[in-house]
Amino acid sequence: MTLLATEIHKPGQPDATIIFAADRRITRGTVRDIAQPKIFRIPRLRAGVGYFGLAEVPRGRKSEPMAMWLQRFISNSRASTLPQFAQNLASDLNAAVPRRQTYVSGFHVCGFVDVNRAEFWYVRNCDDSPAQRVTGEYAAREDFQRRDAGRLVAGQVMVYRNGDIRAHVFAWERIDQAFGGLLQQPDFKMPRTRSDYVRWVKFKMAVIADLYQRFCRVSIIGRPVDAFSIA
Repeated sequence: MTLLATEIHKPGQPDATIIFAADRRITRGTVRDIAQPKIFRIPRLRAGVGYFGLAEVPRGRKSEPMAMWLQRFISNSRASTLPQFAQNLASDLNAAVPRRQTYVSGFHVCGFVDVNRAEFWYVRNCDDSPAQRVTGEYAAREDFQRRDAGRLVAGQVMVYRNGDIRAHVFAWERIDQAFGGLLQQPDFKMPRTRSDYVRWVKFKMAVIADLYQRFCRVSIIGRPVDAFSIA
């Protein structure tokens, strides 16, 4: 399982920022596997990509970790735009992953397509139902400009999240609420800069990862935690 989050801060403003964060825990049923990074920069496009769900891709008679497959895809990509990158990712996944594959698999592709205009592309092999039923085919869809940007209240952060959604529902925003008052005290520092946002998101994810490691019967989220910003 995974804890994957993509946040868009101050959209449309000169200091707009995108934050990617994810844990590295990989499990096979109840068995812990080798940890893998799940988020990566796309340097040529001022963007990033992260994955959740399926952690390996068939390669001949064996399989390849999704982290390795995705890094090679990024290195080989000649996409000149974010939409093209997302569409190519869906196409290559459809060629590499059999339609009979039954595991939910998805990708956050988010970046700036203009000076401060962010787009969020969701590439997945499942529908939008709470159960995330597998469709057998990857498709790419842009959600931020198409659906969400016009609904944001000034100062609101747009958060896209996947993986074990319980961690987001019960903990993610409540950590903000629990520590928000403390952060406003004169001897504390409210997150205001890009590096502050990265540290804060990484802190929240680390708290949740520690909770899972200590108290969840099957620790499907765990350290280490990765986070980076795009500006």
